[in-house]
Amino acid sequence: MAYRAAEVEVIAAFFKKPHKRKDHLSWLSAQAYKEYSAIKPIFTALAKLYPEVDRGIDRHDFAELTEKLADETKHARLVMDLLEEIRRKKTTFADLLWLPEDKKLARIRARYSPSYATLLHGTGSIKTKEIRRQDEALERAAITITEGGGGALYLVCSKLKKNGFEGKIAHAFKEILVDETEHKDAGGRSLNALIRTRAAYLRAARIITEVSSQRLRMRNEQFGFPLSEARVAALDQHTRLSAVKNI
Repeated sequence: MAYRAAEVEVIAAFFKKPHKRKDHLSWLSAQAYKEYSAIKPIFTALAKLYPEVDRGIDRHDFAELTEKLADETKHARLVMDLLEEIRRKKTTFADLLWLPEDKKLARIRARYSPSYATLLHGTGSIKTKEIRRQDEALERAAITITEGGGGALYLVCSKLKKNGFEGKIAHAFKEILVDETEHKDAGGRSLNALIRTRAAYLRAARIITEVSSQRLRMRNEQFGFPLSEARVAALDQHTRLSAVKNI
């Protein structure tokens, strides 16, 4: 929750200033990349896992992944429609931006679960053996709970003024907010069942903190650095202290 509040501060700082329609091009391009890049790896994973449903793969897990594919496809469509309205021409995956701080986020997630990092960022190859691993449950749940930064982006955007282009942003991101909240909650439910020891709690806390810390920097870059590095570092330190107090 502390990291969500930090992301909200970043995004709110951007929207405090008046913007022309073209000023939204960069951050929407980066967001569209994040949504669109997840489609192909999830589709590939589903194709590889389908023959194993109710044998090595639990049908509930498979159903959850199909829902995620539908969600990410819808999110990409909504954001890319906004981009096309700005650019006034057809927009494809090649037109989208994968920013340096988001690439770093992918590498951090991959240290804990290469398969989930691939599903979220669209990098690397999907291997059935990796997806079927049973020793990454805690890591995957911890990564999942950080998805969308607790809905910070979608929450701020859904509350933008209801007219003009920002009104269209608000409408699209309000739709996405509902789905992203469910993704986070699914991670929370899974993680809750896995935290049975102090060691498990500490590992989950470490993963959540490390991923969320990088998410904060990713979000600041996405919006053109509305907060200074000093302010981002202060927010990061505050949230880490919050985590320590709760241990």
